[in-house]
Amino acid sequence: MRIQNYEEIINFSSSDLQKAREIVLNFFRSAVDAVDPYRIVYDNLSINSEKEELVIKNQHFNIDQKKIWVIGAGKAVGRMAEALEKILTGLDYRGIICVPKGIIHDLKLKNFQCLESTHPFPSETNVSNTKATLKMIKNIKPKDLVIALISGGGSAIWTAPVFPITIDNLIALNKQLINSGMNIHKINVVRKHVSTIKGGKLVKQIPGEILVLILSDVIGDKLESIASGYFHPDPSTFQDTKLLLEQHHLWNGEIPASVKLVIEQGIDGKIPETLKNDNHAFKRVQTHILGSNKLACEDIMSTARGLGLNAILLTDKLEGDARWLGRLLARIYCGLAEGTKEPLLVVSGGEPTVKVHGKGIGGRNQEVVGAVLNEFLSLSSPPDITFLSAGTDGVDGNSPYAGALIDDETIVVARKKKLNVSKFQKENNISNFFEELGGSVLLSGPTGTNVMDLQIAMLNASILHKQV
Repeated sequence: MRIQNYEEIINFSSSDLQKAREIVLNFFRSAVDAVDPYRIVYDNLSINSEKEELVIKNQHFNIDQKKIWVIGAGKAVGRMAEALEKILTGLDYRGIICVPKGIIHDLKLKNFQCLESTHPFPSETNVSNTKATLKMIKNIKPKDLVIALISGGGSAIWTAPVFPITIDNLIALNKQLINSGMNIHKINVVRKHVSTIKGGKLVKQIPGEILVLILSDVIGDKLESIASGYFHPDPSTFQDTKLLLEQHHLWNGEIPASVKLVIEQGIDGKIPETLKNDNHAFKRVQTHILGSNKLACEDIMSTARGLGLNAILLTDKLEGDARWLGRLLARIYCGLAEGTKEPLLVVSGGEPTVKVHGKGIGGRNQEVVGAVLNEFLSLSSPPDITFLSAGTDGVDGNSPYAGALIDDETIVVARKKKLNVSKFQKENNISNFFEELGGSVLLSGPTGTNVMDLQIAMLNASILHKQV
């Protein structure tokens, strides 16, 4: 992984803090590399010497005289497909994958058809690409093996709305869901109930055995939530969907009338429910989660111990309002700093949420960092800390950045420039705050992977250059 403005971030602070910035950034880069989709697939999947079996984690799939079909959707499936092509060399296979726009030129695919789709919002292009995938699926025979590659972003990339929902209706709905402050589990409950393929429905269209390979981007790695669970049973209902929309004040708001109609028809039994756990179709599905936020956090912990640093993993399931979490993390860091005089690395991961009220530029990671900074600015003696929060996919909200980093030097500059964090937060314009601050935003571009966000805090950072 490459951080394009790496030197600018490092050189922002004095020499005592530069080492801490360097180490924190390198921890983040290492963690993203640890969940590289190519590496994860290639290390976990193999074909035996007789080319009769595909092996994954000691599970064997007979492929003798079978055709292999590959489908996939998500931010990471391009690199996953690259590894799969190398593994399947010499076998009879065919496939279509759908990826976000702008990454296809970086992929080295020879045999898979690769279609670019829009993200985070769906489009007519996505509908067309999904139709192309479903058309290919019709050629699959019961004796064939299907390998499905799924990662974060797949929910928007495969788009097949229930009639009479139009693509414009779906775009409007998704904008309302994303801005509502709902977590991804709740958002995907709604998405599943307005789709003809989400919530396990795609399984019924595929007659063959299905091997699902996943890079997880949801808290707790819940299969029914990852990319809206195309291949997994869904416990939620149309009634649950309406209740969620009511709870978040969307049902009586500007939600499209066609969406309301579909949900009400579903409640009345006029539209089939998502597939439940007792459906026999799922007996043909085998799933393996190959990468997750937990794996990324574990890489940081391992790297830290290799450097002789003390390290604590708070959680890999951090969720909730980004500003509230930022304040909470700041107080945790203050408490830990009081108990040690040595450098201490504190790691967490997950996916905060943001309720959008303004029309500015920002993202949940920058909101977390802004809230931590705001808390420290209120203290007469803030802790000696270097702190980063960033998205492993390299994209934070509607900004061009992956996240942000702060330290003691940042606090001094913010006070000198008289920058008011809360003022920028009111308009959800936190990116503009960090741009005025300088030396804080991480610019990486899409990383090709996606396992949610990482928070990395180095306590007693100013003495780190003497010890590492």
